[in-house]
Amino acid sequence: METSTLDNIEENRVNLRRATHDLNDTIFDLCAKVQPISPEAALAIDRAHTALFEAWTYLCTPPDDDDDHGH
Repeated sequence: METSTLDNIEENRVNLRRATHDLNDTIFDLCAKVQPISPEAALAIDRAHTALFEAWTYLCTPPDDDDDHGH
């Protein structure tokens, strides 16, 4: 892969991590507003929050090229 392509991928990953982090704050605020109205809905939002954190974690971990060759 070309260096510029790798740079673009990393820049995209950084931008997506920032967007995911910002969305995290929004989801947290939404969950707090929903909780008194519907604890069940707040629980679903909390699960989405957990999934978002998982996505952020994946974006923080550089892809491993060796994994792609083993399949």
